[in-house]
Amino acid sequence: MQQLYFERIMAGIFVMMLSFFTTIHISFGDETATKDTSEDEKEIFHLEEIVITGTKTPHTLKDVPVHTVVVTNDDIENASVQTVSDILRSVPGFYAASEDVPGETSWQSKLRGLDINNGYGLILINGQRVKGEGMGEYGYGVNQIPSSMIEKIEVIKGPSSVLYGSDALAGVINIITKSVPAEPLFGIEYASGSNDTTMASVYAGKKEGYIGAYINASINEADSGAFGYDSSRKEEFTTDRMDTKLTYDLNKHLKFNLELATEDKERERIYKTKDIFRHDWYKKYRIAPEVNVIIDDTSSLTINGYYFNWNMNRQESGADSSGFSAAIGDMYYQDVETRYSKTFKNTYQLTIGAEFLQEELDYTYADEIIETYSGYSQLDTDIRNNLSVVLGLRVDDHSEFGSHVSPKISFMYEPFENTHIRGSVGMGFKSPTIRQMYYSELYQHGDYWYRSNPDLEAEKSVGYSLSLEQIIKDKIMIDLSLFRNDIKDKVLQIDTGEYEDDLPIVSFKNVSKAYTQGIELCMKAILSKGFSTTLSYTFTDTEDEDSGNELTYVPANNVTLGFDYRYEPFKVNFNINAQYADEMFTDDSNMEKTNDYMVVDAKISKKFKKYYTVSVEANNLTDSDYGQADKEWLGTTWLVKLKMDI
Repeated sequence: MQQLYFERIMAGIFVMMLSFFTTIHISFGDETATKDTSEDEKEIFHLEEIVITGTKTPHTLKDVPVHTVVVTNDDIENASVQTVSDILRSVPGFYAASEDVPGETSWQSKLRGLDINNGYGLILINGQRVKGEGMGEYGYGVNQIPSSMIEKIEVIKGPSSVLYGSDALAGVINIITKSVPAEPLFGIEYASGSNDTTMASVYAGKKEGYIGAYINASINEADSGAFGYDSSRKEEFTTDRMDTKLTYDLNKHLKFNLELATEDKERERIYKTKDIFRHDWYKKYRIAPEVNVIIDDTSSLTINGYYFNWNMNRQESGADSSGFSAAIGDMYYQDVETRYSKTFKNTYQLTIGAEFLQEELDYTYADEIIETYSGYSQLDTDIRNNLSVVLGLRVDDHSEFGSHVSPKISFMYEPFENTHIRGSVGMGFKSPTIRQMYYSELYQHGDYWYRSNPDLEAEKSVGYSLSLEQIIKDKIMIDLSLFRNDIKDKVLQIDTGEYEDDLPIVSFKNVSKAYTQGIELCMKAILSKGFSTTLSYTFTDTEDEDSGNELTYVPANNVTLGFDYRYEPFKVNFNINAQYADEMFTDDSNMEKTNDYMVVDAKISKKFKKYYTVSVEANNLTDSDYGQADKEWLGTTWLVKLKMDI
């Protein structure tokens, strides 16, 4: 009854908003923007941005049938952000509590109430899966690369298994790095701040005739932990990374791309009250070739793949124990995909593809090879001038869980100019994480032990999404979304009642049903020349239907409010962002929960001449405890940044 009541409320809100937008359209008609609205100001809506993640084919943001949110390089440059989770914090439906340091993993990140760290949201770099940066060796984290490397981020909310397979139940976050520049480019970024934080990068690129290259080398350092501040430890965190993009256009029909990436990450912890020295060392390699064949004006063929190796070495020395088990070994991803796309009569676009993904676990607690063979098809069609529909179907053959079929239908309807209604219904599946299923022995994690459950079932989901977008006189954009995810066989952590060395053992089980549902609202407005604001609000309702408990670390209400002011004569930009998060449960029994909290960040930057930009960034000006007063936090942090582009 409560669920039905909630759904009626959401439907009522959507109908009222549609009526409101219809009234606005009738009142304003087809008026264009007022004369004081410049093209640069209207770009805060990003409507002409080309996006590819939602359909794997290019669309402008205003015309893409799949609900997509884009965070551009300008958005990143203007705001006070040090990590990807900072960048995404203003995206409705996304939640993360972050301390704004280079080593912060933001393992509590959620997308539409589902845990990214446990694989419910797929993290991509340039369309390819990546691993790590979450909680330990099993987690998926959003903070994969330095913000200085990012061109834009595309967020697809809702089930996306039809194109991307497992681990895309809540959506996809595709981090797109900067491309090879047409003109010669050389740049340096250097930032220094609280906790001995240093963030530096050097980049250069050029395209000469048929050949192009872009190289970015970066280093991030901080005297702080990857999982939060702790005064009982002396910590250091360092990440060195090198990214290279190479392009070769043989002719107008045949293009080659190659991406190479290496990353070294070290974390050292000296315990002040115990005889313990712990050293974590990670190394990543990624090689990603791609061939694009433009067959004719209506058809193309893409063949791509990647090899990804994550080597880890986590050990400790000393007379005492930290309570966290060590891990040594490698994880490998190997992927090959072929995709063919053809347009018929300028109305239908057919995409068919095949993919092979192999994940190999070869380290202390797991020795497994997991393979998935996949085939998918998608039809993108304009039924009428104002109605487009996307039909998709994917079949995955998983070596552990057999075959799964994931259909999806999406549509976009434009009843009036500048009014877009988008909807989708899709199915998907997700395999358990490494720690949930594949560990061969107990793993100590602080005050308890993990025991994997090899008998877990894959999770299945059905996701629904409906959104309404309205542009008002080119000055205001309002985007309202309703969503729901029904998950069968969801994996939850349980207390087994058993002990090892006087510490409890926890394991995992499938629960029959769980759901997340809610409302997302985003409003962007140009208040005056050079002055804009963005408001994001998410209401999320979750439940494990077996126990009736809410899911953990999901605030019922999450609000962000940002103001951006640009004074063009002095080349000065000022940005301030505030986030409010409601209280949330911290354990599956719903016995403990946090308090609500507010965080305020600010940034001021000035451009000198043509090449130099200096900025001062302040994070957590409210000295927030993130609703958990019993834990230690960094408090307010500062960062001074210099950027030079030649």
